[in-house]
Amino acid sequence: MGIDPDVSASGLAVLDCSRREFQKVGSYPFPEIVDALALLAADKVAGQEVTVVLEDSDLSTNWHMSPRDSKAVAAAKGRSVGMCHATARHLKECAENFGLEVVGYRPLLKVWKGKDRKITHEEAAQFMKGLPAKSNQEGRDAALLAWAYADFPIRVRV
Repeated sequence: MGIDPDVSASGLAVLDCSRREFQKVGSYPFPEIVDALALLAADKVAGQEVTVVLEDSDLSTNWHMSPRDSKAVAAAKGRSVGMCHATARHLKECAENFGLEVVGYRPLLKVWKGKDRKITHEEAAQFMKGLPAKSNQEGRDAALLAWAYADFPIRVRV
């Protein structure tokens, strides 16, 4: 499972590694992510191997700041980043409480064609099976985390 934590809704992607196909991809509020973690814990009890890959902002050097930011803008950005970080910490605690292995993963490089160089649905669909017909950015980011952690190939037609 890949999780891209955010304050209002976090990206979630459940990857079946044996089939290299996603079972679930989307953006969900905190309680629904916790429910998904509980379901994964039940899968683990049933004998399936389960790993939660969580984007870890502790491993990032991107503070989202610009030298042109006013003190108010810098404070607002800092608060937002801090709240997102807190969400990640709480999700990690919940997953570990369910007995799941949690791996922190450095935020991925933004080298794609989308806004702010994030991955587009068209790019993701070229190499990831099981994406819904439409996907949002949070879900794609979570899917990309799970895919990269599984060390599956990323091949995109230019």
